Amino acid sequence: MLKKFKPWEDLTFTDDYMFKLLIERKRICKGTLNAFLDWNIRSITYFATEKPLQAGYATKGVRLDVYLHDETSRIYDVEMQVLKKKEKNDVDAMMTLAKRSRFYLGELDTRALERSGLYADLRPTIVIFFCPFRLFDGRRAVYTFPRICREDPGLTLPDETELIFISSKNPRSGLSARACALLDYMNGKITKEPLIAQIETSMRTIKRRETERKSYMTYIMKMREERQDAFDEGKAKERDLMFRIYDMLSKHLPYQDIARATQTSVEDVRQIAERFGIAY
Repeated sequence: MLKKFKPWEDLTFTDDYMFKLLIERKRICKGTLNAFLDWNIRSITYFATEKPLQAGYATKGVRLDVYLHDETSRIYDVEMQVLKKKEKNDVDAMMTLAKRSRFYLGELDTRALERSGLYADLRPTIVIFFCPFRLFDGRRAVYTFPRICREDPGLTLPDETELIFISSKNPRSGLSARACALLDYMNGKITKEPLIAQIETSMRTIKRRETERKSYMTYIMKMREERQDAFDEGKAKERDLMFRIYDMLSKHLPYQDIARATQTSVEDVRQIAERFGIAY
């Protein structure tokens, strides 16, 4: 079943599409990032955010939410994450986010190297994931991961990369009032924090713009077309696999041999056999 999309009027800060539109406003972006970083960003410049990074032909591209750099040339990729239905527990979510962040860092470095070709020109790079769900061990709201030596935890690799994960559902000990207000806002609670008022005002302005609404509808139609194509392709492959298994079952081959040959489980083979009434 294909995913349903929210109506334009119902989009919030934690919806990927609206988050991107809001964080592309410099005051909101700086206010949001400075609430969680150990340093203060004074100015930001956006890179193009619409073009996906491509790792090569037929590979999965990365479409960045917001891709920018500050006055010190630090590069930031800022993303709003959602918990997929298939990620039914914290371990699934942690593994998905960890692998995704690894992929994003690699793609960002690839783009940088395409410009100069010199490792020395790689800039400090930070990937920030905002997560409106419980994360990792659930003990803190912000997790920052540099590269640490396993044998000597006090030694970090100076590759100038960091991964920052921010959870709105975890405890907020030590965070500023602004940071807590933003986390509350991710959870649907509006406070008197000026930044939240600014975000709310900007969101109302964006939603009143007919051009933005039409852009969202165009985005939905494109996403539905892509997902329908992927769904149809997946159903065709599933059908072909089922008939291949049926053909092998007709020859009374052992279930384990069929499972091994088709890279499925013995239970799947058994269920198909029962479905066609040829179980043995």
